[in-house]
Amino acid sequence: MIWELEFIKALQSGSNRFFDYVMYFFTQAGTEIFFMAVALFFYWCINKREGYKYMNLFFASQLIVGAVKILVARPRPYLREYVGVDAIMERTGGYSFPSGHSNNVSVATVFCSDYARRNGSKRAFSITTACFIVLTILTMFSRVYLGQHYPTDVLCGMCFGVGLSLLGIYLFDLFGAKEEQSAYFIVPICFVLTVFGVLWYIFEGDSADAILKVAGIYMAIGMGYFLEKRNVKYEVKADKFYKYVLRMILGVAILFGLRTGLKYLFGLCDGVIGYFLSEFVRYFILGIFVSLLAPMLFKKLKI
Repeated sequence: MIWELEFIKALQSGSNRFFDYVMYFFTQAGTEIFFMAVALFFYWCINKREGYKYMNLFFASQLIVGAVKILVARPRPYLREYVGVDAIMERTGGYSFPSGHSNNVSVATVFCSDYARRNGSKRAFSITTACFIVLTILTMFSRVYLGQHYPTDVLCGMCFGVGLSLLGIYLFDLFGAKEEQSAYFIVPICFVLTVFGVLWYIFEGDSADAILKVAGIYMAIGMGYFLEKRNVKYEVKADKFYKYVLRMILGVAILFGLRTGLKYLFGLCDGVIGYFLSEFVRYFILGIFVSLLAPMLFKKLKI
C-alpha cells in the first residue's frame, strides 16, 4: 500500500496543467462514452453480431468488476490520509479495486484485435493490436497519474478485461449462428443481480448503482437483440455512405435525449422506487432502444 502511494506521489510531483489535460484525454478511452462510440458504430453500421458480441464482453466484465469492487471496497488513493496524493481533474466515485477504466479499454483491445484478425489482413491485425495496446497502457497510466487508482488496481483491471474477454469470445462462439439464444442466460443472471442490488441498497444503505445500471442495460440488450434478429432483421449494410452518418447522428441524439429526459423524470421519485427507476429502469429503456427500437426506426426510414 505505502509503495503504491509513494509511486503516485512521485508521478504527481511532475504534474502540470498541460500534462494533466493529456492524461485526462487518454483516460476517456476507459469511459462509457468510448464504449458507446465503438459499440453503436459496430451494431448500427458494421455488423450487428459483432456489435452484440462486444456489448456482451463489455457488460459481462462490468458486472463482475462491479461486484468485486463492492466486495473488496478499497477506497481510492486520494481519499487516504496521506499527504501528496491528489485527485487531478476529477474525483471519481465508487471504490478503487479493480480499475473499471483499465478493464473497459482492455475489453475493447481484445475485441478489436480479434475482429481485425478474423476479418482483416495480417497488417491490419498488427496495426490494430499495436494501437490498442498503446492506448491501454496510456489509459492505465493516466488513472494512476490522476490519483484515481493504485498501480495494482489498473494491473488487475487489465487482467480482468483481457481474461474475461478471451473467455467471453470463446463462449460466444459456441452459440454459432444462434448467438441470440445467449439471452436465455443473460436475462435470468441480470434479474438475480438486480434483486441483489436492490436488497443491498435497502439493507446495507450503500449504493449498488453500477450493478443495477449494467444489469438493466445488459438484460435489455439481450432481449432486444433476440427480438431484432427474430423479427426486425434490419440489414446494416447501406448503399450510400450518408445513411451511416444519419444513423449515428439520429440514433445518438435520441439516445442522449432519452438518457437525460429519463434521468430528470425518474429523479422526481424518492426512496427505493426512485432509486430502482433511475438506476435500473432508465438503463433498461436505453438498452431496448439501442438493440431493438433504433434498428426498427432505421428500417422504417430506409436509412
